[in-house]
Amino acid sequence: MADQWNSVEFATLAVAAVTPVTVAIVGFFVARAGQRRGHLQWANQTVLTRRLEIFNQVAPALNQLLCFALFVGGWKDTTPRDAIALKRQVDEVMYINRVLFSAELFEAYRAFMAALFAMWATTNADAQLRTPIASRWGDRRSLDWWAEDTMPALFSVANPGRFEDIQATYDQLAERFRGDLYVTGDAPILVSRP
Repeated sequence: MADQWNSVEFATLAVAAVTPVTVAIVGFFVARAGQRRGHLQWANQTVLTRRLEIFNQVAPALNQLLCFALFVGGWKDTTPRDAIALKRQVDEVMYINRVLFSAELFEAYRAFMAALFAMWATTNADAQLRTPIASRWGDRRSLDWWAEDTMPALFSVANPGRFEDIQATYDQLAERFRGDLYVTGDAPILVSRP
């Protein structure tokens, strides 16, 4: 009766036959998961690289707008028309690339722009500047470019912004950029008033 198989021998043979198949199937799924992870890491790195490019493009303009609004740095070198043109440039870049940033960052961006500009205040005209015309740090009316008769119309006298609000929305935007760019620590990203 040596020719007869008992159940232990049959089970041993079945396990021996199924083991390579099982290892192959598990290996296939592990390799596939690793491949997916690699693709995901590549996509995340690509998005982060693009975010950094966009940040490098808009950060100087955002900083220039902040300086203009708060009477710090080179505020005298930026005319109201320059500030409006900067807003247009940054808006174009940010809105085109909106899908690459978090909703929180984009809302912080919109809040900063709303603190600086009275959008939709007039029809068929540019957004008016909400920054004050004069402060204890300077008076825009004393600058050469103020001589144009149209300058006062570029400012929202009825709805001026407050320095504290402008700075706070800017700081919030900087924090959101930090988050979206995975920057850690407390190092400031952009210039702010001491």
